[in-house]
Amino acid sequence: MQAYIIRRLILVPVTLFIISVIVFVFMRAVPGDAGVAKCGAAGSFDQKCFEVVRQELGLDKPKIEQYWIWFSDIFKGDLGFSPLQRIHINEEVWGRLWNTFQIGILSLIFTVLIGIPIGAISAIRSGKLIDYLLRFFAILGISVPNFWIATLIIFLPAYFWQIRVAPDWVGWEEPLMHLRVVALPAIILSLSGAGAIARIARSSMLEVLSSDFVRTARAKGLRERVTVIRHVFRPSMITIFTIIGLQFSLVLGGSVIMEAIFGIQGIGLWVIEAIAARDFVIIQAIVMLLSFWFLLITLLVDVAYAWVDPRIRYN
Repeated sequence: MQAYIIRRLILVPVTLFIISVIVFVFMRAVPGDAGVAKCGAAGSFDQKCFEVVRQELGLDKPKIEQYWIWFSDIFKGDLGFSPLQRIHINEEVWGRLWNTFQIGILSLIFTVLIGIPIGAISAIRSGKLIDYLLRFFAILGISVPNFWIATLIIFLPAYFWQIRVAPDWVGWEEPLMHLRVVALPAIILSLSGAGAIARIARSSMLEVLSSDFVRTARAKGLRERVTVIRHVFRPSMITIFTIIGLQFSLVLGGSVIMEAIFGIQGIGLWVIEAIAARDFVIIQAIVMLLSFWFLLITLLVDVAYAWVDPRIRYN
């Protein structure tokens, strides 16, 4: 196991290097840049402003030199300075990342608390009315877009009853209000993940329920609850762990729309603002951070396999 973890950790910087090249190339391939976004369109274009902005951002240098300066700073832990917003990214990103993580962690908790019980009940009561009802709601959660649900939750109460559902962002100085602000987008984000986990959990548990060792446990007279908890639930968790890990990684990306809708000062809203301003420095830094997070989560999920099922061994 230790050798496997070391090999995976060695691959992390190699993978990040490849991602950095792809991000850098694609960002430069997008039409326009920060100079164009800040200095106006063709009708009111300020050439002097354009040249000053490009010089501040280093866009007047050769592409290879731009990449080397940026990647060497990233390697040293310096995410860069945004001349457009006049901020050091290191000072701003951690606060915003923490706001996004709060939504992600809470969303993951709701996903597990909703998805696994629904999948387990659906598998145990397979073919019954409750099974069909739970499967219907699981498919509904996967099919309906999160941003559409969020838009309706905000718009309908405001339009019909003049009720503001989403309060302004507040910190932990007001814990109850803060949880109210974070909980609503987290619940909405968890719906699709809960539906996916419910379907995976049902399929995995049905497969284990039909296995020989479960029939043997039942033949020995074990109660159904004991059989499900000891012999069915844990083997089924292998596939569920994969979905949970990927769901948490995807939540960080899905929060872009939620943060924009609910006005949460997180990474997602920052990305939208940076894209509108063609602020390559911020976009590249965030992509690298999220890529590192995704690689870390996949490693933790693979290690968790061996904990869930002792039969799994890594060479």
